[in-house]
Amino acid sequence: MEERPMLLILYATQTGNALDVAEQVGREAERRACAVRLLSLDEYDASSLPRENAVVFVVSTTGQGDAPDSMKGFWKYLLQRNLGQHWLEGVHYAVFGLGDSGYQKFNFVAKKLDRRLSDLGATAIVERALGDDQHPSGYEAALDPWMTSLWNMLNKVNPNLFPNGPGFLISYEKSIGQPKIQITYHTIDKEGSEFSTNSDLKHIEMQIERARTMSPGKFSNNKNRPDCFLKMIKNQLLTKEGCGKDVRHLEFEFVSPAVEYEVGDVLEVLPGQNPTAVDAFIRRCNLDPEVFVTVSPVEVENNLLRSHLNAAKFPIKLKSFVELTMDIASASPRRYLFEVMSIFATAQHEKERLQYFASPEGRDDLYQYNQKERRTVLEVVSSIGGFSFSSNAI
Repeated sequence: MEERPMLLILYATQTGNALDVAEQVGREAERRACAVRLLSLDEYDASSLPRENAVVFVVSTTGQGDAPDSMKGFWKYLLQRNLGQHWLEGVHYAVFGLGDSGYQKFNFVAKKLDRRLSDLGATAIVERALGDDQHPSGYEAALDPWMTSLWNMLNKVNPNLFPNGPGFLISYEKSIGQPKIQITYHTIDKEGSEFSTNSDLKHIEMQIERARTMSPGKFSNNKNRPDCFLKMIKNQLLTKEGCGKDVRHLEFEFVSPAVEYEVGDVLEVLPGQNPTAVDAFIRRCNLDPEVFVTVSPVEVENNLLRSHLNAAKFPIKLKSFVELTMDIASASPRRYLFEVMSIFATAQHEKERLQYFASPEGRDDLYQYNQKERRTVLEVVSSIGGFSFSSNAI
């Protein structure tokens, strides 16, 4: 039997936004019964690109027009002089970029990638789209119409990608209802001495490493361990109250050996979270903060769920996992949270409201409710009167 064609989605992210978009594109493709393969660019062998039929690239621009760390090896390969103008002949591609028009080199990486793919002989499926953080609806203002064009044009390139046509849609309940993350619960007495309760920096470093290993996000240079620990000694508000912006002057001191850095280096900061907010989130989700868990991605193959065999070995306390991997009390949630909560909402009026927020039609109202009002994940989850989650999988 002929192997079913698959849409390849490659992403390069620095802070997680490109991963979020790539996953959203993947979910929408799967809702149209399209088989999807989603990879970070540093997980993909660039020499295999000529053998692909259709590829979607989702790339962020960081700093002053720089590529994310995960893209640098791939980009270096594409710039080789021995790759001729016919190297990617027959390959169809689409590019979605994420950037900020407040910077001079707005979406510079997406523009460069688009030009280079074309120079190597690849054919654009649709015109590249450039998401802008400065837009009132964020990058999704460009994403929604781009995806609509993408499905229609992809269907012309390879109709076999969509067995039922690009207009066919699986319901949210069926498409999102399949768990993507498997949570395994452990008892303390089985794990023995692995569960240290010390509060020293070495133990905290170990906890961070375990939590980040189990997190689905990608971290720069595979940095699962922190380079150093800092203590905030000054937090000064620079903007006037009620102006709509919160700009602060922060000062830190080292509480562990200092790191060397130069002007222009990028610093990743993993701040601590308010323990009260963490406790409130866990209570709202009816979870046990003291239980030990391992978290692993799940593959769906032939309608069977299968956990990855290389899941993290060592369990971590559920409260620590939430505290170290989930931003529940500062950042506004992504649209996907509203999609998921619409499935688990028990009140019909709340389910319909969440579904509307998750739709392209409700995008502007969601921005007003969510980002403009600076609502946090905890506030959104607490505002829903009734929902229930499975305790075994997310």
